[in-house]
Amino acid sequence: MEKDFKKVTRKQAKALQVARKDFEICESEKPSQNVLVCNAGLVTGASREALLSLFSGICSVENLILVPQKSYAFLVFPSLHDAQQGMERVNGKMSLDGKGPIYLSYILSVPEIQDPWVSAPPSGLHLIPEFISDLEETSLIEYFQRGFENSEEIGESGELKHRQVQHFGFKFDYTINDIDPDKPLLEPIPTVCEPLLSRLVEQGLIPELPDQLTVNLYLPGQGIPSHTDTHSCCTDWLCSVSLGSSILMEFKDTKGSIVPVWLPTRSALMLKDEARYCWKHGITPRHTDIVPFSVLSTSSQYPEIQNLGIENQDRVISNKGLTLVKRGTRMSLTFRRTMRGECKCRFPEFCNRGSGEVRKELENSAARVESSLVHEVYEEIASHFSETRHKPWPRVLEFIQDIPEGGVLLDLGCGNGKYLGHKPGLLEIGSDFSHNLLKIVTDRGFQGVRCDMLYPGFRDGFANGVICIAALHHLATEARRRDSVLAMARLLESGGRLLIYVWAKDQKKEEMSSYLKQNKKNFKRGESGEKKKQEKGEFGLPVHINRTVFEHQDVLVPWKLKPSNGVGEMKTLQRFYHVFEEGELENLVLSTGQFNLIETYYDEGNWCIIAERK
Repeated sequence: MEKDFKKVTRKQAKALQVARKDFEICESEKPSQNVLVCNAGLVTGASREALLSLFSGICSVENLILVPQKSYAFLVFPSLHDAQQGMERVNGKMSLDGKGPIYLSYILSVPEIQDPWVSAPPSGLHLIPEFISDLEETSLIEYFQRGFENSEEIGESGELKHRQVQHFGFKFDYTINDIDPDKPLLEPIPTVCEPLLSRLVEQGLIPELPDQLTVNLYLPGQGIPSHTDTHSCCTDWLCSVSLGSSILMEFKDTKGSIVPVWLPTRSALMLKDEARYCWKHGITPRHTDIVPFSVLSTSSQYPEIQNLGIENQDRVISNKGLTLVKRGTRMSLTFRRTMRGECKCRFPEFCNRGSGEVRKELENSAARVESSLVHEVYEEIASHFSETRHKPWPRVLEFIQDIPEGGVLLDLGCGNGKYLGHKPGLLEIGSDFSHNLLKIVTDRGFQGVRCDMLYPGFRDGFANGVICIAALHHLATEARRRDSVLAMARLLESGGRLLIYVWAKDQKKEEMSSYLKQNKKNFKRGESGEKKKQEKGEFGLPVHINRTVFEHQDVLVPWKLKPSNGVGEMKTLQRFYHVFEEGELENLVLSTGQFNLIETYYDEGNWCIIAERK
């Protein structure tokens, strides 16, 4: 017992020492409402939902603070009683994902970090709770549910990114966030929506009746990547009605600031002006949402709270603290009015007019894009590229170490093979499309096989583990990226695991990534203080300015190649990248129906996922 006590105090002391250095945090010698979570934070892969769930049914939590790039977190309890209950039941006794017990320590105060729930919503966002009645909600759900049940083909209704969707009037294409006004659908907006739409017009919430409706069906755990509807696809308003279950939607501006908005069932969400044109909106795939009690203040929301197993309902009604709200099956009705011609919005600096045309060009020319802007480039830069790729990512090595001894590891898109040879006893195969990169792999004494990520020529189920590090983002369309993930599923045995890394569009998710830190001088500004204008390259793709934030998802990233003899000017080649939004990689992998999700995380400017073959 004495040994265990010393072990716990050492863990606590180490965490307190680090927190004191970071934020001048001091230990409290007596119980306090402020608590340090000593060994769980963003760096360890802990999520807000997982941490909060430890205290569900034990006590209330007023605030939970996860700090970027730290292995600890902070808790604020609404009372000393809650803090003591949490300390008694959790400290050294409960664990996250079986990774060992969580240790807590009382502290005098927590750092002042901006609470996203107190941030002002985007200008032009208007939420109307209880816009429709219970009877209307039931009628709408029953009508559209029949459409989902009777639909058998992918198209006007079917599965998109692991959720079901129906379109009326016109199809909204989520691959380009656009509508083709020259391709109307046979089925208009159903008459069951007429009472709802009449009220929207009569109350001045929308200026005219819509001609397009998208119905999404979300099961618990499903979401939609952050996006902005193309400016030129529809008029200056959007209206979304929530049915069946409430949900948390996140709004993100171009600087990466996030504002959470709770959408109660039966509410109507109006997006105009900046909320429509300048902010992205999305739903993170997960089974629960963290919501302040104060947001759940209407009586209609209490049934959702009471299903959480919280013992003291008085603390719920006190409007203090945070809670986990379990998601149910949700249906959303999104109404739009299509528009022809060029966009005339008041936000040209955010206008994505033309992005739809770029995506359509990519769909038609994907193989040519990858051939000229990926394969040919890597053949030419292979040697120089290899010189810049030495240090493996630590979490990739952790994944490799978990593959059982005697197992088979396939590195798909292996580059110079820097992830091979780190665990004796494995049969390792590196595969890439580049002859010159594979020569480097074989020169290092590893097995290298040339193959296409879409059609890897290995037998089914031969691998215990597959890694695909910084390669999937070179495929030009969502359909091709999904086909590649399906190919990875085919190669894995049942229970085998997959690890994928892709570049993130958000390079400041936690702290500024190493990509942005490497050369800030490339973020050039003229005398006027404006950003250097992006150029257009092949296939109409924007040319990204190195070491700056990404303004587009489909971009050309320059690679400066020195002359082989050291004489002459540097040559600039452009590589195609699709940089991923938050939640997009998770949706892509789950949409195949072949994997169970193990973990998603953000690592130095990359979105990462570990999944297990069903």
